Amino acid sequence: MNHKYIDLHLHIDGSLNVRWMYERALLRGVIPADTTFAAYYDTIFPKGEQGDALFAKFDVPLAVMQCEEDIHDACYSLLKQISEDGVIYAELRFGPQLHTRKGLSQEQALLAAISGVKDAMRDFPIKANILNAFMHAGDSARVNEKENFETLYLTRKYLGQCVAGLDLAGYENNCDLNEYAPLFEEARKLNIPYTIHAGEMGNGANVPKAIAMGAKRLGHGIFAVQDPSYVQAILDSGIPLEVCVTSNLYFGFTYATHPIRELMDKGVKVTVNSDDMTFCLNNMPYEFYMLKKVGFSDEELLQCTLNAVDAAFLSDEEKQELRKKILNEE
Repeated sequence: MNHKYIDLHLHIDGSLNVRWMYERALLRGVIPADTTFAAYYDTIFPKGEQGDALFAKFDVPLAVMQCEEDIHDACYSLLKQISEDGVIYAELRFGPQLHTRKGLSQEQALLAAISGVKDAMRDFPIKANILNAFMHAGDSARVNEKENFETLYLTRKYLGQCVAGLDLAGYENNCDLNEYAPLFEEARKLNIPYTIHAGEMGNGANVPKAIAMGAKRLGHGIFAVQDPSYVQAILDSGIPLEVCVTSNLYFGFTYATHPIRELMDKGVKVTVNSDDMTFCLNNMPYEFYMLKKVGFSDEELLQCTLNAVDAAFLSDEEKQELRKKILNEE
């Protein structure tokens, strides 16, 4: 079994070590000084919430990541952890506008994240990049249009400096996905690659919309199985899916009923990812372990990893180096 992993869909704020968060929350006065670790731990994990209520859980780690030191350390410690898990390349999702609540600019927040990634790559056997995320912030894309365009131009400024592209994240059913088309039109003009969260939360119709907006990959995409035309759109475009099986259990699936098998059997290029390691209590080895339990072969899982190499926002030379590592050719 291959034990080198590629994680293309990993949210920093959803994947922090809970003990680290607790200690920083105490240090920064985010929580009362008499808060026990057990009480703090209990605030982290979803308890049946859906929609905006589910996404409100991200406010707990985000309350900590509001200064440059904590953003740096969050990135550094996360990459240390996943390197120990066998991940050799990761793309970290990061919404700079979410880290400005205590005075940082988006640029300061991004530079702190870049610093943490660079330091981790210096100290651990892992390569990583950041994907800056546009955010769904309300029932219209206009709610935070200014902030999203700022994220776009920051991405262009730092592209190639541990920044690899863009994403659109948050609760995808807040408004029509097409409202974000101007952002992606500008990203195309600036030659910035991007992925889009689509088809994660019950609306498979978002999948062909995201493809039409020029996404290079789709975050999740699993509800494409609602309609054969949605799956056909994926196949016609050749676009890969960033599938996050454990994360999707929140939407009523089990490992056995998850659409990943159906999608793969129909010829969709699937990659396997962790999404939010804190909330999901998972990591990449766990994802592969559970998929093997429900019948995926080593060969199929290796192909998912190689699909991830092909789909990564990297140069051909960098992809070839990853492929050699995965196939133990070096």
